[in-house]
Amino acid sequence: MRKHLVTIGFSSHRAEALPFIQNEMRRHQTIVLEEASNPNFSAMLNGSFPIDDYLMESDSGFPEFERLMCPTLRELHKKGHQIVQIEPYLDILLKIHNLFAEGKTPEDIVKIAALKKVYEAEKRATGALISYYAYSMETDFDHVVTSVKDFARADAKRLLLQARLRAEAIVPMIKTDTDIYIESGYIHYPLYLSLRRKLAPDRKIHVIFHLQPVVKRLKAKRRNMGPGDILTLYYSFTSGLDENWANLPAARSLIYIKLLQKDEMLPGPSDAPHSEDEALVNKLIDDLEFEDCRKIFGKIRFKKRKDALSLVKDYIDEL
Repeated sequence: MRKHLVTIGFSSHRAEALPFIQNEMRRHQTIVLEEASNPNFSAMLNGSFPIDDYLMESDSGFPEFERLMCPTLRELHKKGHQIVQIEPYLDILLKIHNLFAEGKTPEDIVKIAALKKVYEAEKRATGALISYYAYSMETDFDHVVTSVKDFARADAKRLLLQARLRAEAIVPMIKTDTDIYIESGYIHYPLYLSLRRKLAPDRKIHVIFHLQPVVKRLKAKRRNMGPGDILTLYYSFTSGLDENWANLPAARSLIYIKLLQKDEMLPGPSDAPHSEDEALVNKLIDDLEFEDCRKIFGKIRFKKRKDALSLVKDYIDEL
């Protein structure tokens, strides 16, 4: 008798990943989206709530990705697929924001057991991010690198909590007679580890990296992930990371984020514009050592992306 599939599809939320994601969704009866709960989700699926209105109220960080995904979700819903939104961390975070809007204080929040851990994780990560922004305006490169590592550690703790909460919510949905597809951002690999610990040993989890065919074609490394995300994942896997080793990806991440295209791009002349951009930037920074990053950062931190990219290319050509 065939074992029904438990599939986790890791990917960036970019339009170029949609053909891979959509094909996989069609193979599974149950689809678990990596989204906070939206009260109008069911109405959007059955067509009684317009997609444009739904996107306006969902405030997605990837609006083009969501706009192109929604018609597929409607199609699958019409064919009988069960589609659910499961992301407890974001649901709890929204509750916290609503409580603050009602005039509640941090002291009120931490008294609520169901909210405390998420509030503390978010406070820790947000504080580290603010410190990074403050240090990034300084001239002391070592302080900036330290702030990158501090944020990566805090973000790793947030990722682990997010993974645990999501796994706990997903496990009851995993049935022996249904194939289930679980959507996940590529940095949320701890979700696989959390699910693996909670499922029976004989229940296999099929892991897919949707853009791997594109990454292979581009001859990119590390699944095309940037150095900052790699550092965050390392911190999530071990508490004993060599801090001297961590200095290099932290330093490279400062250059990487200046060179990367931030705006959402749609496939056109290129079928994978974001992947190509990420591969280009990763190949550039892989040639940089720590002291190279120190020299470059001072030159590009206040430059526009195009100018920064040109400066880095010139620097590497002279190496």
